[in-house]
Amino acid sequence: MLSSIGRAALRRGGAGARYASTNRAALSIWSLQRVNVSRGANEISTKSQLAISFPRSYATATKTVTKPKTTVTKTTKTTKTTKTKPKTKAKKPVKKPAKKPAKKVAKPKAKKPTKKVLTEDQKLRVDVKSLKERALSPPTGGADTAWNIVLQQEIKQGAGGHGSGGLSNSAKTAAAKYKALSPQEKESLNQKANENKAITNIAFKKWVETHTPEQIRDANNARSALKRKLGKNHAYPLITDTRLPKRALSPYLFFVKDRFASGDFKGINVIEASKLIATEWKSLPAGQRKPFEARSEADAQRYYQEFKTVYHQDSTGVTKSAA
Repeated sequence: MLSSIGRAALRRGGAGARYASTNRAALSIWSLQRVNVSRGANEISTKSQLAISFPRSYATATKTVTKPKTTVTKTTKTTKTTKTKPKTKAKKPVKKPAKKPAKKVAKPKAKKPTKKVLTEDQKLRVDVKSLKERALSPPTGGADTAWNIVLQQEIKQGAGGHGSGGLSNSAKTAAAKYKALSPQEKESLNQKANENKAITNIAFKKWVETHTPEQIRDANNARSALKRKLGKNHAYPLITDTRLPKRALSPYLFFVKDRFASGDFKGINVIEASKLIATEWKSLPAGQRKPFEARSEADAQRYYQEFKTVYHQDSTGVTKSAA
């Protein structure tokens, strides 16, 4: 069969063309077929290319669709970068080098004062000074004996001068004058001494009352300690205070008191009499000691009550009897 193009060509040729050479007609048909074949091939190739490109485009579209997250993420990043202003590196302020703190000069450590080791003599002086402060200083009055009056008058005149040698000379001169006194002169001096003694007692009593019984008791304890440390030559008599309770007597002291009161030791030296009484007490049977022990116990209870009344506390040395 002839194609539409071949038929059109025959019509243009007319009837004369019917008698044309068969070779010429065959050649035309062959050329037309060739054109159709080439067109078909082109169409086929075109279709094949379309068929090939369509799957490729479909695949590309599919890939693009299946990865929306990646595309969106990239777009978002691009948007952010477009909106944000380009960062300009700010110039960092140049830090000035910090000044190094001045090194503190270590002060030399103060050496702890070493405790000075006192000698025995130095310790005694410290103790005596403390005891004297506690011992108090009672007021001193006029001379209370005729002899003291003569001695004071001689010292005031300064016949012996200053120093220990001067005092000894004054004492010698005063002793000579005292021996030379007449009975009338001694009587006059004794009256003056008694007046001085009365005035001194009044002043002493007022002074004592300015202190509490506790202070007087502490002062007497200090005076007793001074006697032990300094010896009997230093005069620190106990301060007399009628408010203070008298110490309780021991059984032995009650025995001594009774033996001296008996009169058996008249004309005997006190030291010798005391030795004899001590020997008697040691040889005294236990039954004969009981009365003295009972008196001592009663006296201890008396002291306990007076101590509590005066000092407003219990005595540590004496305990109250259960009886």
